[in-house]
Amino acid sequence: MWQHQHTYAHHSHTNEIDRDPDLHHFSTFLRVHRQFEHKGIYRYQKYACFVAFAYTFVVFGECFWIPLDMVQTGTLYGVCEWTDGKRPFRAIATILHMAWFVTLIMVVPFFNASSAWKALTCVIVHIWTSGLLFGIFSQVNHLNEFSLDADMNHRTSNNNNNKNNIIIDKGRSKMLRYSWAAAQVETANNFAPNSALWHILSNGLNLQIEHHLFPGLNHSHLHRIAPIVEQTCKEFGVKYKCYNSWSDLMRAMLAWLDHLSVEPSAGKQ
Repeated sequence: MWQHQHTYAHHSHTNEIDRDPDLHHFSTFLRVHRQFEHKGIYRYQKYACFVAFAYTFVVFGECFWIPLDMVQTGTLYGVCEWTDGKRPFRAIATILHMAWFVTLIMVVPFFNASSAWKALTCVIVHIWTSGLLFGIFSQVNHLNEFSLDADMNHRTSNNNNNKNNIIIDKGRSKMLRYSWAAAQVETANNFAPNSALWHILSNGLNLQIEHHLFPGLNHSHLHRIAPIVEQTCKEFGVKYKCYNSWSDLMRAMLAWLDHLSVEPSAGKQ
């Protein structure tokens, strides 16, 4: 599933609402894109505590709920076909993985802990902590207004309401507008690039731009190529977004979620 969802779909079609499954992870709780229909629950996403609450469920979704839906429908959110479903061994392996996750994470603790409450606590702490880590070090790197407007759908569109968006500026070269590499840079964000601590804590995802340009490169080498990537972006007029700290990037994402928490009116947003 990860191969289809992340390695292929997310990295190939970053922030494209009809092709990137990562935009759909939290749609039950969070509206991250203008094109998502507004729901009543989205009005709470202006609160950071609610966003954190939504993130706590992501690992359970990734390891159980999403694969279950994928096996049943043959797609990821209807935006990415699960071609492995046509291969019986892969389909069986996915089902076994779901069963193993439930057994190891949600059942075994009740046989090892001294009480049911302690077992339940272990289950909740594991799922919530891993979910938060995924959210604050992965999703935060793509979810702000400019990054979402830099996807290929916007780059190649002739009908976009945001006339100040340089991505679709007619004065911009056609090469940049249609460039996959430029899209990878402009749909991602770096933070704290010179911090060894944040590099270790995020497993190199603080250099998200370089990770997207060179996904096969070990994260321990990303800091070596970052200055070269930044200089090349300046040379060709590609917007290289780098925040001084994780908190600055988080505030940018929360501001965007706050903006989308309000029901759109008269075609705005």
